[in-house]
Amino acid sequence: MLALLVLWRPQRFAQVVSRRFKPRLDATAPGVLSTSEMQTLVAFAAVLVEGRELDAQEASYMVEHITDKAGKTPGYLALYRKTADLLDRLAGAPFSSLSLEQRTGLMKQHGFTDYDVRIRECLLPWGREALAVRALAVPDLIGGYYFSPAGWAAVGYRAFPSRCGELTRYTSAEA
Repeated sequence: MLALLVLWRPQRFAQVVSRRFKPRLDATAPGVLSTSEMQTLVAFAAVLVEGRELDAQEASYMVEHITDKAGKTPGYLALYRKTADLLDRLAGAPFSSLSLEQRTGLMKQHGFTDYDVRIRECLLPWGREALAVRALAVPDLIGGYYFSPAGWAAVGYRAFPSRCGELTRYTSAEA
């Protein structure tokens, strides 16, 4: 039966097999990241979401998101630690100490700007750590930013949903 599936529908077979090897969160307990790990993750997110240094308010939203996920959701503490460790090792120094251009170049060189993970990549035995970062950490950090008030402002909203913007907007008809 397996041979028939391989010969008849090789694409479907690859999908079925790759599900077993896709990166997943470890079932580790939540906890707290170190300051250097947090700085590395915020520096990484800055390049991912804006391509520039984040101002203090934007960075605080990222810290809040990362702290919340690492402290409440099982598996994210280990994922964030793995991400920070990998970035620091690839940089040969604390990732956050690199210039914006160096961080951007390093991320492009190692494919961290492309988080679309292909089926064949899941089947390869090497690069599993980077694959987990691309498949799990990158989308999480991007989502964390764009679900914050800074992310909403980046796409043109003046007020974050559920927070009062202009009172006149709520008391008169829109033009």
